[in-house]
Amino acid sequence: MIRFALVCDNGHDFESWFASNDSYDFQIKHNLVTCPQCGIAKINKAVMAPAVTRSRSRKKAAAPKQNVALIGEGDAELRQMARELHAKIVASTVDVGAEFPSEARKIHDGDAPERAIRGQASPEEARALLDDGVSILPIPILPDERS
Repeated sequence: MIRFALVCDNGHDFESWFASNDSYDFQIKHNLVTCPQCGIAKINKAVMAPAVTRSRSRKKAAAPKQNVALIGEGDAELRQMARELHAKIVASTVDVGAEFPSEARKIHDGDAPERAIRGQASPEEARALLDDGVSILPIPILPDERS
């Protein structure tokens, strides 16, 4: 996995993870990456500083494992189902972007009107929401034609 700092044509900065440079290129070419703030698909890489590790004595914390699936070339039907589910989630939710954790908590606590929302949350924020009984669901990542 590789993380890119991105910027849309409206100047909004955000980050996103990709399986590889080829995956990034494919998704950008097919307008599959959109700005979480304004929704446009005109996205470019922003300038990034490289990650540098300094000490051998520091052990890197293991990232939490996530459920994954290997879908073979003959499983086009599964890919299509994933695309349809993703499209249905996007069509029936309001994008609240980085405000997702606070908005989800407000809805759960009754401090905001109940509605279906989507946005971004760090693994720690998602875990805290789940620990507090807030029902959230990860949005499926769209498979590209090569995966």
